[in-house]
Amino acid sequence: MRNRSLLKGLWVMSLTLLLSIFFSGAAWADFSDVKPDHWAANIIKTMSDRGVIGGYPDGTFRPNNTVSQVDAICMAVRAMGLQTSSSGTLPQITFPVPSYAENDVKLALQQGLIKDTDQFSAYSAANRAWVARLLVRMIGKEAEAEEKLLMPVFTDTFKIPDWAVYYVRVAQDYDLIAGYPDNSFKPDREVTRAEMVSFLSRASNELPGTSGYNTGQQVSSTVNGLVVKVYPELSAFVVEEAGGNLRTLYLPDSASVSVVGSSAQGLNALQPGDEVSVGLDAQGYVLSINVKSRSSSLATEGIVYDLDMETGLLTLQLSDNRLQPYRLSSMVNVTAQGVRLPTLNDITTGDRVKVTIEDDQVIAIEILEVASRLTVTGKIITLNTDKNFINLEVNGKLCVYSLPADVRVNISGMTSAYVSDLQEGDTVSATINDGEVTSITVSGRQVENDFTATVMAVDTTNDRITLKDRTGTLKVYDVLSNARIIVDDDDDAELSDLKKDMDVKIRLFNGDIIYLETDNKIGGIITSIDSDSLIMEFQRDNGDRETYFIAKNVDVDSKDNRDEVDELRRGDYAYLVLSGDKVIEIDLRSTLICRVETVRDSLNRLDVVDEEGDSERLYIRDGAELIIPGITYPDVADVNKGDLVRAVFSGSDLKSVEVLNPLYGQVTFLDTTRSTVSLKLFNGKTTTVSFSNGSKVENGSKVYSTLSALAIGDRVEVIENDDGGYVFRVMEKVSSKLAFSADVNGDSIYLVEGNSWRRYDLQDNVYIHNTSGTTLGKTNLNSGYKVSVYMLWDMIYEIVLE
Repeated sequence: MRNRSLLKGLWVMSLTLLLSIFFSGAAWADFSDVKPDHWAANIIKTMSDRGVIGGYPDGTFRPNNTVSQVDAICMAVRAMGLQTSSSGTLPQITFPVPSYAENDVKLALQQGLIKDTDQFSAYSAANRAWVARLLVRMIGKEAEAEEKLLMPVFTDTFKIPDWAVYYVRVAQDYDLIAGYPDNSFKPDREVTRAEMVSFLSRASNELPGTSGYNTGQQVSSTVNGLVVKVYPELSAFVVEEAGGNLRTLYLPDSASVSVVGSSAQGLNALQPGDEVSVGLDAQGYVLSINVKSRSSSLATEGIVYDLDMETGLLTLQLSDNRLQPYRLSSMVNVTAQGVRLPTLNDITTGDRVKVTIEDDQVIAIEILEVASRLTVTGKIITLNTDKNFINLEVNGKLCVYSLPADVRVNISGMTSAYVSDLQEGDTVSATINDGEVTSITVSGRQVENDFTATVMAVDTTNDRITLKDRTGTLKVYDVLSNARIIVDDDDDAELSDLKKDMDVKIRLFNGDIIYLETDNKIGGIITSIDSDSLIMEFQRDNGDRETYFIAKNVDVDSKDNRDEVDELRRGDYAYLVLSGDKVIEIDLRSTLICRVETVRDSLNRLDVVDEEGDSERLYIRDGAELIIPGITYPDVADVNKGDLVRAVFSGSDLKSVEVLNPLYGQVTFLDTTRSTVSLKLFNGKTTTVSFSNGSKVENGSKVYSTLSALAIGDRVEVIENDDGGYVFRVMEKVSSKLAFSADVNGDSIYLVEGNSWRRYDLQDNVYIHNTSGTTLGKTNLNSGYKVSVYMLWDMIYEIVLE
């Protein structure tokens, strides 16, 4: 609640706004500070004549003053004519507003212009994102925004708040609000009074009727009550009024009635229990329907927003982001799976909980998920933009989170940052919501002279190139005479080989280009595709959304043998080759997780087997990149037998091979409340891994999605799951005797099997120890000794000498 001093301090502001609102009309149509040549002069005069806006007692309009949210609401209500077309009982206001605006705010609530879930702040400035939502609701197009079909196409779309993104797109489609000349939207920019008048003028032209949301006729009467029954086939529904009277209301034939307060339209938007206000015409037919509230029991599940033990108050953030306070009983029973006798002290901000309520007080709390919503600081261990997840090391624990492509990224010194600008090893602060990163800030790293851009023009005479960076800014760079230019793996390429629209990697030296590389392909995600019309919508790596025409004879190539346009799927990552304005080649990116069986150094080849047991030969040549953590310039000889690798293909061509660093160890503890697995690694260290969404357990041929599939003592290999989370592969245990003493320089051992023996390969860094934990070597593996071995794919990772 606002304290008295704050309310008292706002009294003068309220009085000024009151006079501004009520001194409207023809007498105030000509304002002393709005000159005839002002860009909005005509609009201001028109809206003043209509009584939508007013001036100040000194005869000014103050067009450049910022408009407050409550002022914008008052203007919108009057632009819609709601003060003359609405009647009946108005909803109650649950937030502070100035007294002069109470009626308009109630009308706005009734009409759905603002909602309790909006966290409306009367005295706060109305910014462009907030105004976009208001305008869309004014013209009755909120349902289109809630469909979330298309995102707005601005260079700073990523800056638009999540709740406003699709409202902005609808507002853009209906020409209610436009961007700036640099193709930015500037969602946080505060709206002036003159701008607000202009926006309202545009919205007025899109209103479905002269009395707000109706068919163009005047509302003759209003029925308020609860929906009892809906008959879509009869275009009718039954409403129970306050006194218990039942009214059957009919829609006129072939009528299209907007329903405010619901994501759907027509009678299909209604459900029994809805509290509605229905506008009727003179003949008694329905003109408009306003769903004022939808019946539901008090929410019992949400995210802990605050827990005040002193006042006995628990505040949850519900699924619609509303904050709901609960009074705690003097005795609250707390339960959590896997935790013995938990208390209120075990509950922290961000936990997802379920509460039991009795006599308006919480008597029990069940912890469903720990830290479902929180802010964490840690180091990026793995970043997978293909599958949209990030692996962070937080306080010594490995945590994996979903990473949407439109997450807000902040990097010091960079005007506009994207997910692709993040680097493994970065220290970051991430805001998590239900396991998904909503924003991420990089600390301790400044922007260097390396960046990616798009070629806009090439001047071979003066050795200059014009580039467009990710902010949409055009800049001309000189290319040094000794600059290294690589085009399609051709290390002897020249500046003349570059073409417009190529995406290039750039490195600067003293402001000039010293290095430039491109593969003449455009990388990005297919957002939609029409195989009949041969039209593709594509979101490039730089964030730009483009529409491309596909050549009839386009060459489609993929590792999984898809070679036709109708086999392409929305969400596929692809590399496009253009000829003019048409796509002539589409190479789909695919990823394989493989285990190295043989290293063929002389052939620059790795013989691997994938997770399906299929063999593959990976040649590290012809532009294929080898990545090994910790080695700047790796060679095939640096790869070890048994290594796990990630192979990335563009079409059927190998792009890169990355040696992964899976964890190998023994499960020492399972925390089912926090969904974590504690491991003692074979290298002697300990760690904790989050069993988050997408995680799975593989035990032989069986796959499980629950943590309970693991057991304390299991030996596991842990690796990031391409679909998010982790894969825990349980090793097979075999107990036997050594048939022969181990060869110190060998890579295998022989175990007794019945009346014979069997050979097993050893992983290069096989962990050998006795039952007391003392580390041993191959020299301790003598014939006849009893051992237990743990292995995957017939390769041994641990040997316990018994």
